[in-house]
Amino acid sequence: MSFFKTIFKNLHSRIWFIVTAVVLVLGIVINLVLTQVPLISTTFNNIFGFPQTTSSGDTSELQYYTTSDGTEDFEYYDAGNGISSKADALSAADAFNEAICEEGFVLLKNEEISGSRALPLAEGESVSVFGKNSVNLVYGSSGSGGSDHSGAATLYDSLDAADISYNSTLKSFYDDSTASGSGRPDNPSMESGVSTGIEIGETPRSSYTSGVLESLSDTDTALVVISRIGGEGFDLPRTMEDIDGAVSEDDHYLELDQNEQDMLELACEYFDKVILLINSSTPVELGFLDSVDDGDDTMNDYDYASNIQGALWIGGPGNQGIMALGSILSGEVNPSGRLVDTYERDFSQSPTWQNFSTNFGNNKKDDGGFGDGYHKSGKHTGYYLVEYEEGIYVGYRYYETRGYTDGEDWYESHVVYPFGYGLSYTEFEWEIVGQTPSGQTFDGDTEFSIEVEVTNVGDVAGKDVVELYYTAPYTDGEIEKSQVELVGFEKTPMLYPASEANDTDKPNSCTVTIEFSAYDMASYDYSDANGNSFCGYELDAGEYTISARTNAHEVVDSIVYQLEADVQYPEDPVTGNTVENRFDDVSEGMSSPAMSRSDWEGTFPEAPTYEERSIDDDFISSLTWKYANRDDESMPYYTEEMPATGASADEADVMLFDLIGLDKDDSLWDDMMDQLSVSEMTELIGTGCYSTAKIERIDKPLTTDLDGPVGFVNFFGNSDVYDVCSYASECVIGATWNTEIAYEYGISIGNESLIGNEAGDGKSYSGWYAPGLNIHRSPFSGRNSEYFSEDGLLSGKMAAQEIQAATSMGLYTMAKHFVINDQETHRSSNGILTWANEQTIREVYFPSFQLAVQEGGSMGIMSSFNRIGTTWTGGSYELLTEVLRNEWGFTGMVISDFNSSTDYMNVDQMIRAGGDLNLSQTSSFSTSSDALTATQVSVIRAAAKNVLYVIANSNAMNGHGEGVSWTYSLAPWVQAMLWIDAGVAAALIVWGVFAIHGAYKKKKKAE
Repeated sequence: MSFFKTIFKNLHSRIWFIVTAVVLVLGIVINLVLTQVPLISTTFNNIFGFPQTTSSGDTSELQYYTTSDGTEDFEYYDAGNGISSKADALSAADAFNEAICEEGFVLLKNEEISGSRALPLAEGESVSVFGKNSVNLVYGSSGSGGSDHSGAATLYDSLDAADISYNSTLKSFYDDSTASGSGRPDNPSMESGVSTGIEIGETPRSSYTSGVLESLSDTDTALVVISRIGGEGFDLPRTMEDIDGAVSEDDHYLELDQNEQDMLELACEYFDKVILLINSSTPVELGFLDSVDDGDDTMNDYDYASNIQGALWIGGPGNQGIMALGSILSGEVNPSGRLVDTYERDFSQSPTWQNFSTNFGNNKKDDGGFGDGYHKSGKHTGYYLVEYEEGIYVGYRYYETRGYTDGEDWYESHVVYPFGYGLSYTEFEWEIVGQTPSGQTFDGDTEFSIEVEVTNVGDVAGKDVVELYYTAPYTDGEIEKSQVELVGFEKTPMLYPASEANDTDKPNSCTVTIEFSAYDMASYDYSDANGNSFCGYELDAGEYTISARTNAHEVVDSIVYQLEADVQYPEDPVTGNTVENRFDDVSEGMSSPAMSRSDWEGTFPEAPTYEERSIDDDFISSLTWKYANRDDESMPYYTEEMPATGASADEADVMLFDLIGLDKDDSLWDDMMDQLSVSEMTELIGTGCYSTAKIERIDKPLTTDLDGPVGFVNFFGNSDVYDVCSYASECVIGATWNTEIAYEYGISIGNESLIGNEAGDGKSYSGWYAPGLNIHRSPFSGRNSEYFSEDGLLSGKMAAQEIQAATSMGLYTMAKHFVINDQETHRSSNGILTWANEQTIREVYFPSFQLAVQEGGSMGIMSSFNRIGTTWTGGSYELLTEVLRNEWGFTGMVISDFNSSTDYMNVDQMIRAGGDLNLSQTSSFSTSSDALTATQVSVIRAAAKNVLYVIANSNAMNGHGEGVSWTYSLAPWVQAMLWIDAGVAAALIVWGVFAIHGAYKKKKKAE
């Protein structure tokens, strides 16, 4: 007692004691919270690094997946020297990304001037590069499509590499934000729900000084850069109200603002040749590119556009992809990209305009939001909706079909560039030279093979793309059908002009073969529209035209076949499983029928009225999953047989590595699952946040799973992820129309995954939240950069090759976001209610995912934030089990999108529906033993098995096997925290020694 009395009688020692006590209590609480609260500890793991692993034993014979050894024969991707380090992988990936852009950039316009085409530039031709964004390109997007672009190559680096001289005075002007303005803003924050305009940030014409204008005469040609951003969590606005530089508040973000128009006018005044560069992953209104000078000297209304002789779309090129630009401008590379979207003349005339995003009635921010759900009493409910009233008529399906019915004049007034459009520096001739079947008839089992000979008849070497479309018979009022639909495509190898060609390595022509089946031309009749008492995929009897086209609109050659009798397909031809309507409630839930080609004007989409957006208590109740009914005997997952479970403390007899390569129904899987405790399984499936949890007892490793479609994205700032490639946006990859490029992308990302955390524990990156497979339903979708195209076949074929390659290197892909998740606004606001009829869902939005599973062999799927009708997609049994698993034969794992709203993204519902992994830092469902039923344990076990099956057959198992043991050190941030604890403790002890010594010394002196 005298000890404390001595301390508290002395001010110095009293302060020490109080501070020490407070710090001790706070330290214990903080340490416990940081390490024991899953939400916080997992978040810190994601940001500052996971526990590191070390192995003991010989792992050299346990490498199930190895990096590329150069055996792939691909002219651009040179892995011949082997990939053995992160530096090797990054260097090769950057070089490959440049190759993607060489084939993905699209030449849109190339007019003749003074006897030659605008592009390529003549030797020695110099340029002035216009545009504030020329010094700040849009390289990608944000969120899961974002990367660090601080070290990215610049447009000017590309010009330098191609020996193209440029106006340095103009560049310096744009570099100086004091002189030219601050430029465009950063991307809006996640979930911003952008409804007002976004600043474009172009320099006003009044800011150009006399010195800058005088410098223009020193160069020959103008390059004008137009850039637009996009990204996760927001859609692009359809109003420019209160935005500086806007021509009108009624304009939208994807048309030129006043400063851009003035800049183009300036360039056209000073230069006879102007080349436009479109640096945007989503279409921009380009109607001015084909306008005609009306002789008005005032140069208003885009009269100056006749001076714009060239245009090139470059999308989002990633960190090094812009280096392809100089090669294309100089003519070293001949562009061969093709558009992945239809470029509409007026986006507000699109059928999707009235049913997308916030879509205010007149696009004014104070007008009350479309899609807002109101209670019939007038109170806002917090629920939102979107209706796909355009039906199957998305993109070219609408414009090519309506152009057929309403005439070429209508088409020209609505379309600037068709889907699949792109020019070359050379010319090609095509001819269909072979066909199977060789006759004029076919039946439901026919396999088609069309051979098209392509010959380079121009002056330079280049590649071409053969696009094959079909036209099916249509009857007014029956099954809706697009006039043309893509059924296959093929990119040629490099073809050389006749003057350079030889019989060995420089062919002048080639024959491409495109194969497809009769089933690929089937339409989905969800309502028995043709009255034959059948709902499902079917072919109507009649005439079918197969046409080879340079794009969706321009026919080169065609073949006509006859189908004598109707054909129904009650089963999936790949799996043999029954196909039937799964979403009658969604089809019937639309407030208006989908648009029909039999009556364009009468069925053209309109924004839902206030009454159509009003809902009652019963409807709101239907949006909540009923816990009370989770074990109802009518549920297909119901069981009364309690599965076997183990105890976490028991030693395991069967290890995960024992199951590598075994079929999922092998009895050894049951033996291993019997060992696992419920708590081990629920932790595994409940906490899948950019990783999957370790289960040391069965040697199941902690995995690193990463976003996103542009390569491995360090979304949480994870220190384990570094020195990885930022690839071109997925739409640029799609624009190559080259499945070999897609395959090599999978190889490149696979190499990076296997190198993994080289500086840490050497563990691979095993999971990849990619590819993105949603559809460019609207040009205003914020994440169009992360998705391939407006067409599901093109998207799916490219994705399938990418997935095959990545999977061959042990990287499991999480193809996302399943399904009809084509806008960002309100995506996670109680789960936006998405309404579409089943034909639309199956023909437009399913094909990309189905091809990813059935051709690509994807072992992962990511569900989406939105609801399909009233049911969260991640909790839809019809979607995840009946379609994905039962119809398509999927055997892998389904992960949710980021679970930020457990109110509707319910984990218990998820695993009953066929989902497996919760993308969250913490599990959100009870594992209390007295609450567990046989049904719940059964679905927990099924989900855990799906996850373990995928991990067992991935590169995460490299180094795991008999005779090797793995141990986990504390996470780096925990180690740092303990060092801080030790330092603070040492400081307090030293302080305490002096304080207590002083107290006793003072006491002794006083005595």
